[in-house]
Amino acid sequence: MVKVLRILLPLTGVLILAGMTALVVVFNILTGLGIGNVSLSSDGLVMDRPELSGHDGERSYKVSAVRAIQRLSDPRIIDLENIRADIVLDPTQSAKVSALKGTYDNGAETLALYDGLQVEWSEGYIVDLAEVTIDLKSGALKTTEPFSIRSENGNIRAGQLTYDQDKGIVRFTDGIRMVLTPGAQEE
Repeated sequence: MVKVLRILLPLTGVLILAGMTALVVVFNILTGLGIGNVSLSSDGLVMDRPELSGHDGERSYKVSAVRAIQRLSDPRIIDLENIRADIVLDPTQSAKVSALKGTYDNGAETLALYDGLQVEWSEGYIVDLAEVTIDLKSGALKTTEPFSIRSENGNIRAGQLTYDQDKGIVRFTDGIRMVLTPGAQEE
């Protein structure tokens, strides 16, 4: 058994190394097709300037990042850096999202964003958040950290927010404060 393991273990290591090298070569060939630079690091498969898009009827999304790292431990999970996302919820509503960091879960079709996160809603609202989880299938948003929503009509601050796209309901909880700014009166 020891003699077999002495040969089998180094051979397995060489095969794993050859497989990883082949992956890097294949992804570098794909780079010429417009996918961007791809490399392999200890964190995972690193991609420069990736883009992801999808749609379901009226809803659609397009997410781009400066860099993405696909985890070797679970290839369905991709960590993103310097993210920009355009989300169309219906013909009259859309959102532009920016964040410094995020995690995309392909299996669950969710995007978790954090650090420097801001959402610009098409209806004139700007939302500043610490973190948010977006369900890309349903358009639902959820945050459990304090946030603020600003518009020319005032602002709202609260501890948590949920948005249900299907029901059209935004729910604020935990220490809600609201300031209304009266509009300019006509003379």
